[in-house]
Amino acid sequence: MENETEVIAHAQRDPEAFGRLYDTYYQPTFGFLYSRTGNAEVAKDLVSETFFQALKNLHRYKPRKGASFKSWLFAIAVAQIGNYYRSRSRYLEVTTDEAPEIIGREDFRPDVAYRMGEDATELEGKIELLRRMMAKLNQRQQDILTLRFFSHMSVPDIAGTLSMKEGTIKSHIHRALKKLQVLMLSEREGAMQEAQPQSKKEYEPRTAQN
Repeated sequence: MENETEVIAHAQRDPEAFGRLYDTYYQPTFGFLYSRTGNAEVAKDLVSETFFQALKNLHRYKPRKGASFKSWLFAIAVAQIGNYYRSRSRYLEVTTDEAPEIIGREDFRPDVAYRMGEDATELEGKIELLRRMMAKLNQRQQDILTLRFFSHMSVPDIAGTLSMKEGTIKSHIHRALKKLQVLMLSEREGAMQEAQPQSKKEYEPRTAQN
């Protein structure tokens, strides 16, 4: 895309020019929303609402240091997630159902898994475990980790997106990763215990009683 600042300025004068921004940021916005909801149809609806709100409020956007257009757009996406979950009393079940739009992401592509020397089924299992454990974090932690590790945003960009200090973002990442580590370790230990055979005593034949 040509100079983004010029494209934004053009779109602020002519709404039809907003299509350039839509084409550029649709995929990363969808990827972020899909990662947070685990549901392709919900993510599509939230993407539509995000870009609608962005177009409606584009005249208010002003480039400033430490706050890129992507940060501004993702701040709207985060707000849509908040609105969506507040309208329901609980989180949706997190699934690993693939959506066509997400195929560009390497962690969902079996061919990349094979190139890395990792079995695709094993990789999918790890992704499913990660999603289930992330669902146990609070919404703020989920937002931050998704922006950092799925959308690959820098700490300054995340701070701009969420209107938080960089130090606070780093603290949230540290605490969330530590909690994830504990959750995943506990999950693996539980799975290993369930897989262990029953005690030998349970398999011993009972002796006849007089």
